[in-house]
Amino acid sequence: MPVRGADVALRDVTVGYPDHTVFSDLSMHISAGVFTGIIGPNGSGKSTLLKTIAGLLTPSRGDVSIGGDPPKAARKFLGYMPQASNVDWRFPLTVRELVEMGRYQFSWSRRIGRLIKSRDDRIAVDRALAMMDIQDLQREQIVELSGGQRKRTLIARALARQPRILLLDEPSAELDAVSDAQFFDVLCDLTDFGVSVIMTTHDLSTVLEHYQEVICVNALAGGVIAQGQPTSVLTEDVLRRTFGRELAIVSHGDQAAGFGAHQREHSTVPLGGELTLHVDEHSHTEGHSHGPQR
Repeated sequence: MPVRGADVALRDVTVGYPDHTVFSDLSMHISAGVFTGIIGPNGSGKSTLLKTIAGLLTPSRGDVSIGGDPPKAARKFLGYMPQASNVDWRFPLTVRELVEMGRYQFSWSRRIGRLIKSRDDRIAVDRALAMMDIQDLQREQIVELSGGQRKRTLIARALARQPRILLLDEPSAELDAVSDAQFFDVLCDLTDFGVSVIMTTHDLSTVLEHYQEVICVNALAGGVIAQGQPTSVLTEDVLRRTFGRELAIVSHGDQAAGFGAHQREHSTVPLGGELTLHVDEHSHTEGHSHGPQR
């Protein structure tokens, strides 16, 4: 059933860690029900921003609201997936038990010390396992999982909450090509149903294809560099300020492989010699579509 997503607002927020401040006087707004990507290099503050929205970091100044509520009050409808490196995978849990942890907000207080057995909990956990295609792994110990399986398990735990807003920290790292495609299909389905999805990544190869909105972040260069639709935000200037690398823009008439045998204008942005981002006006004939920017 369609759900009502939650918008996010930060007003004059200063936040960081005991030994250093990451963001100062940061203000931004993320609309409800939108697939939003937060991009930037390592150490740019992406995870700090996500933790601030999730209520895991408390600003020393300013306000954060999710759907009009402070983060702690919004946890009942918020799903959060941390980076896999922040989890102790040696703990003796099965995959299903880890996913069930996403339901503790609803069941723990009334059944403390007992397994989660309510019908709603079982249905939510079963659906989350199915969405991430890990039903066959549910009895496996988490210590035995591969990197990609760990990622899918953490995503399933967040989905088990049946959230209005889903916060994902580098979720697609270590996923194979098939799992990655399936994962983005799930996220697009969720936004189609109204869920707000906010996801950090340093991989630009999926930005134009999947995200409806992108936020370019670099705490060392002033915080939020730019925000908006990918095709309008990902300019040479913004990418230089965000990633701090030498970039080159080449515009020319060319035959764009895979998009038809005719001439078209497009820009090519090489990033650090490892990735080439093609900005090209075309229509995707497969998969989901959230508007002309896809």
